[in-house]
Amino acid sequence: MRALVIGGTGPTGPYIVQGLISRGYEPTVLHRGTHEIDLGADIEHIHVDPHFAETLAAGVEGRTFDLVIATYGRIRLFVDVLRGVTERLITVGGTAYRDLQGRPADEDSERYVENKIVAKIVETEQVLREAHAAGLFNITHFRYPNLYGPRQLAPREWSIVRRILDGRRVIPVLNGGLSLESRAYVENAAHAVLLAVDQPEASAGQQYNVADEHTPPDAVRVLKIAEVMGAEVELGNFPDAAGKPAYWWGIGRDLDFTRERRPPSTHHKLLSVEKMKRELGYRDPVDFDEAMRRTVEWYVEHPLAPGGEEEAQLSDPFDYEAEDRFLAALGRFVEEAAEIPFAGVEYVHQYAHPKAPAATGREA
Repeated sequence: MRALVIGGTGPTGPYIVQGLISRGYEPTVLHRGTHEIDLGADIEHIHVDPHFAETLAAGVEGRTFDLVIATYGRIRLFVDVLRGVTERLITVGGTAYRDLQGRPADEDSERYVENKIVAKIVETEQVLREAHAAGLFNITHFRYPNLYGPRQLAPREWSIVRRILDGRRVIPVLNGGLSLESRAYVENAAHAVLLAVDQPEASAGQQYNVADEHTPPDAVRVLKIAEVMGAEVELGNFPDAAGKPAYWWGIGRDLDFTRERRPPSTHHKLLSVEKMKRELGYRDPVDFDEAMRRTVEWYVEHPLAPGGEEEAQLSDPFDYEAEDRFLAALGRFVEEAAEIPFAGVEYVHQYAHPKAPAATGREA
């Protein structure tokens, strides 16, 4: 059996390729060649740009595949280009739901289409649904959240890892670092895609949210990274209106805050993966502790170049001088607030705690 993976060298691609090999497929990867990695000597690479119909068509001309997994490129173009190339198509896109006030978004929840990128994502999904309904392909579509793990573009974990490597021991967070954001470890996301490979009938025509089963708050992610690195850190807890050193938490989470020149949202962004668990039997193959250990060790061994192109994608200036001034101002505020006379808050138990039996009933 022959499989084509469009992408293949990014965060989840290598795990998908290895999963296909273990299932008896002969995979070929199609990508631009910008991020070349060793997938094995026997893996064919087709180097074309999957963002344009003409280059993609040239790359697959005269080829047929039992399966195509598209994790990269302009997927809405694939419907026309891949006709006659394959009958089975698994695609990967994004999420971006509206704020549901802390409730997890399922696959039918309303999307945030005011953002142009999200509008294109939704438009692409409609093209895929119509192609499946017309019988052009057996299509399954996965909605990835922000991923974490090796080879991730703009890895948010690096903002924490680098600070610790640089000797910083106070990590800035917004609103206590209590925000919950559903994310997926790269191997777990690849596992979700491979479940659809194994179950083409059950997953036919379906769309699935992808996320880890466990979603810790930002603060826990910070402390777990520090634990893996053998460091003790504190949280620099800023309110969002005065927390510029922690605004990097919003990159990839709030798509509009930099354009609108406001603090990033700290609302929870949760995804329901109940459909994927129910229909495909999904469970995290790598738990949170192990996923974070592998992630941190990867970036310690493969650090981003300070000030380089990859680090610039984080939009984290690592401006430690200004960061220290913010932390000092925060410390002064805490000290000053402690001196303000206040009536106080004291816990009062709502239920009675009698010292002796009380009279019961009504006297005659």
